Amino acid sequence: MERLFAEPIREMPLAEVTDILEWITEGKSREMSFKLFDDVCMVYELQLAKMEFNRFKNDLETFCRRTAYFEEVAGKKSWHFYLSAVEGKGQIGRSNQYLTHWFYPYKGKFHGQMIKALLNFMAVNEGSLVLDPFVGSGTTLIECATLNVPSIGVDINPALCLIAHIKCHALSIDFPEFRRAVHRLPLNKIFQQFVKQLEKPNPLDLPPMPFESKQIVNAVWEQLFPNIVTDLPIEWRNILLLVFLHALSDFTYLKDTGKAKSLEDFWKDNLADYMRTLEGVHRVREMLAMPIAPTRIICGDALSLPFPDSSIDGIVTSPPYSIALDYVKNDEHLLTYLGLPTNTLRQRMVGLKGHGKQRLLMYDRDMRQSLAEMNRVLKPCGWTIIVLGDVVVGDQRTDFCQRILQWAPELGFDQAITLRRPILGGYARLRFEYILLLRKGGSGNDT
Repeated sequence: MERLFAEPIREMPLAEVTDILEWITEGKSREMSFKLFDDVCMVYELQLAKMEFNRFKNDLETFCRRTAYFEEVAGKKSWHFYLSAVEGKGQIGRSNQYLTHWFYPYKGKFHGQMIKALLNFMAVNEGSLVLDPFVGSGTTLIECATLNVPSIGVDINPALCLIAHIKCHALSIDFPEFRRAVHRLPLNKIFQQFVKQLEKPNPLDLPPMPFESKQIVNAVWEQLFPNIVTDLPIEWRNILLLVFLHALSDFTYLKDTGKAKSLEDFWKDNLADYMRTLEGVHRVREMLAMPIAPTRIICGDALSLPFPDSSIDGIVTSPPYSIALDYVKNDEHLLTYLGLPTNTLRQRMVGLKGHGKQRLLMYDRDMRQSLAEMNRVLKPCGWTIIVLGDVVVGDQRTDFCQRILQWAPELGFDQAITLRRPILGGYARLRFEYILLLRKGGSGNDT
């Protein structure tokens, strides 16, 4: 298998030190004005900036709309400059939490800016279809939507399918109409109706997998909240529900800290913050005349993807980080509120099956099976991109990055690129994230 890496650093006189921007743009920065965002400085970011630029160096107008790491392209502000200025809670620089990424504090997110650059490397467009088989709270799909690239996500957790569905559809909301409706609503009464489900959770009855996220949405409103603002469009009601779920998460995790507040105060504060973000999304979308591509979410199993062979143009995903994160425990309050069985989910989720050494063996088996499924549904010469943590078990690192590289040629991948991203101030068991780019072999147009 061919492996491609960044150019090695060698000692050289100061006068010969390469200008980073000149290296990234292959000399074009000498001819016209380019500017990276000020906080783009890590090696993996510079490498990704070069990789995305290389795909669009002959179409700078398109690159200005798509770039993740450039603030200016040929003297013009990039679209990411405006999109990432729609700031959310906890945002650091231009890398994450902008737009609707920050809606609901899911702990397994990856950086939207990085995902955008990876999508650019694959050069997917409005005629492509991108898959995230471990969609989580929808980061990949949100980035695809703003790039006008159709996308589809799969997750085994119905609650996360609901969250991702709402976040993606919120990008297209008619904010002026929504704001006028919210100002007329009996918000205190709506809050109290949501609280009733918290006090006595009704179980949510869902169809057998796989099923569409809109079926989850319909079930939530028909079974749990049949009498809440039924005259509003369902996507508007979804926003109010997500605000409450966000408030519930804040209340659960901050109740013993200096940031503790009542559930109702979190509800009010988060509603105001959501409104500011939605207004910003609407304003930027109108200013840029930015289309929003369709997204589709399926509640299903990444070990048995419900798609035909060779039907997907590109895959970007972050599989569960084995024992580093307990995804069920982290969102137990959400699952319980929606009346979803946590034990059943734990028995089916990749990375949570089994105990002790058996858990790692089952994780190993499931990771290989999920990779085989990704290769099956991917078109020839398409790319599968995996972001995976370097997990510590006891005093040893599991190093699943190397495991995947060993499996890749056996499963039909013929080329690999690996990048390493340091985790700064992250989980104690995670020191690095690895970005693995695997190309499927076979005939076809190389992206």
